[in-house]
Amino acid sequence: MTANYEHHTIKTNGINLHIVQAGPQDGPLVILLHGFPEFWYGWRHQ
Repeated sequence: MTANYEHHTIKTNGINLHIVQAGPQDGPLVILLHGFPEFWYGWRHQ
C-alpha cells in the first residue's frame, strides 16, 4: 500500500508535536506512538 502522508504540527502545553496522518478519512482511528530516538517513519508499514 502506498500512502499519502499529511504532516502537521500541534502546539499543546507549550510544546510543538509533529504528527503524520495517513489512510482513508472514513477508516478506523489508529494511534501509533514511538519513543526516543525513533520517529514516525518507523511506523510506515504498520
